Amino acid sequence: MTPNDFIQLLQDAAIKRVVRFPVFVAGDEVTVSDFLALASPSLIVSNALPGATPWRQVKRLLGQETHSLALDIRQGFDVEKLCAIAGCVKGGELVYFLVGEEVSERRFYQRFNTFYHHADAAYFSQHGGMNLPQSISSSQHVPEYSSSFTSSGMTQDQQRAVDAIKQVLKGHRRRPALIVADRGRGKSSAMGIAAGQILSSDVKTVLVTSPSIANAETLFQHALVDSDCERTNKYRATYSNGSQLKFVAPDVLLQDKPTCDLLLVDEAAAIPVPMLNQMLTSYSRIAFSTTEHGYEGTGRAFSLRFRSLLNDKAKGWKEVSLHQPVRWAQDDPLERWLFDAFLFDAEPLYPDNIDEISVRIVDRDALLKDESTLRQLFSILVTAHYQTSPNDLLQLLDDESLSVFGAFAHGMLVGALLAQKEGGFDGALASDVVAGKRRLRGHLLAQSLASHTGTVDALTSVLIRVSRIAVLPLFQRNGIGTLLLNSAETYAARDGVGVMGTSFGVTPSLWQFWSSQGYIPARLGIQRDAASGTHSLQMVKALSSAPTWFDDIQALYSSNFYAQLSEQFSQLDPYLSALLLSAMAEPASLSEAQNRQVALFASGALGYDLVTGSLSQWLVSWLARQTKTITREDKGCQLMVARVLHRQSWDVIANEFGYQGRKDTELAMRQWIAKHH
Repeated sequence: MTPNDFIQLLQDAAIKRVVRFPVFVAGDEVTVSDFLALASPSLIVSNALPGATPWRQVKRLLGQETHSLALDIRQGFDVEKLCAIAGCVKGGELVYFLVGEEVSERRFYQRFNTFYHHADAAYFSQHGGMNLPQSISSSQHVPEYSSSFTSSGMTQDQQRAVDAIKQVLKGHRRRPALIVADRGRGKSSAMGIAAGQILSSDVKTVLVTSPSIANAETLFQHALVDSDCERTNKYRATYSNGSQLKFVAPDVLLQDKPTCDLLLVDEAAAIPVPMLNQMLTSYSRIAFSTTEHGYEGTGRAFSLRFRSLLNDKAKGWKEVSLHQPVRWAQDDPLERWLFDAFLFDAEPLYPDNIDEISVRIVDRDALLKDESTLRQLFSILVTAHYQTSPNDLLQLLDDESLSVFGAFAHGMLVGALLAQKEGGFDGALASDVVAGKRRLRGHLLAQSLASHTGTVDALTSVLIRVSRIAVLPLFQRNGIGTLLLNSAETYAARDGVGVMGTSFGVTPSLWQFWSSQGYIPARLGIQRDAASGTHSLQMVKALSSAPTWFDDIQALYSSNFYAQLSEQFSQLDPYLSALLLSAMAEPASLSEAQNRQVALFASGALGYDLVTGSLSQWLVSWLARQTKTITREDKGCQLMVARVLHRQSWDVIANEFGYQGRKDTELAMRQWIAKHH
């Protein structure tokens, strides 16, 4: 078979079935050039080939429909970009992957190379001949393609989604819709079409929220197609009748609570469930969409958790599943190949019980040869964390500074801890980082501690950062996370590492876990994460004798946190502030005069404005003395934190805690102090 016959056979099969085939092309520059001349792809993505689109520009192609592509991955590639651009290719086309024939030493690429010969892939080699996909080379029966599109240009599934979203607006309150689909099923398009129809027919305001504005671009584009409107900027569109379509980031949405007639939550799987819970509380008409599999989503585990939440909060909610692909036919070979190569559909298995748990370091060379354990490991990470991406698979296999600890029950993986080695740089380089002259790749915790506190030793010494602890949901709260962490600490101490640390979006439950393990706060990030709405907290623990810089970092954190409470952290959850303050060292004792002022306020003899300083010092001292965990039910404590330390206004405080005004709120504070002074 000639190369031309090879290409023609693949193209004919793709056109007939309205599917896409992955085609791997290996050879020298002349061979690759000749092959591309025959294939004539509409677009070549490469950082090396002349006239090609560089990989850095791939994002501008998203949302477009493309013909056949050639993707040059001989110098490496970004998995997310590869998956995203592949999703733009319509059925009846081919995706050519330009690959090298040499055997890579990196585990990720050794595994990836095996997928050149996947059952759904074609392979052309200058030296190794040609292989066709199994469905073409065998006598396997493939059904003829039958269109599922309606007269409106949507699939039947999309039409059902549009109808469900419109029903949310005109039906009973608190009956949200959940649109569930794999990538490429047109759920964002359906949300946009529904928004456009709603806004064109009546004067309404529709808000869109998503982890980033880029996620919502497809929605915006489809909302504007058949409408008389103007895209004011990338965050807003105004219709001729006065209707508005606006994008609001999740954290801003929950903080400002702007009014709307309908809230659309696109890519809900990439937003933490607690934030979705707050949205359900604050808005009565909502439609959610979520990717079941793919690099935006977190698999079916998210859907199960979220469905449980909907059952609790909105009994009449409706689910619409989109199965029909928009750009290609069902059982698309490229899609199947992507799912297998990058573990998009990895779902965890569960042992019958966890009566015996053993923890050991996972050998990555052995993992490379054990696809079932690799799938189990990746599925656990995806299930437990909302921001796992296929690029994490590359790091998992290839990052030599990473150690993987696995918790096994009867030989089956049920939990994992990822530990990253950081620091260990020479003094000159560390000093340049602290001075702002250099920026290091990676070393998230060590670099942050050094640059934000001026502590050079945080970069010259070696520390271990726990980047992830993940346990199968069914077996959480059984001490498996603690077992994993204790094992990692033991290994680190044996290797002479003096400090373990972590960095995470802080919530009360995560704070309680890490503080219970002996970790102390070192830095709280000022900016909230737009998707999670949380501040990043860095915590550290000395494994033997604390290094000289350890106490300095803790002291800096404490002094800054006290001052930041009324400004940078004035919007922090008062309960979380109380928990963080309870871990602080107790400040200098209050004077007798200060204690007397607090008592006089509690009895009503002195007004609040006359005792603010004494109240502030007393409250911080009281929190630091608490030996038992402060509970969410202690509303008086949270009221005190919000007013005395966050300095929120009386109106805001009264509204938040359900009091009539300042007088009523102040009385509640007096009563709480009288009980605890």
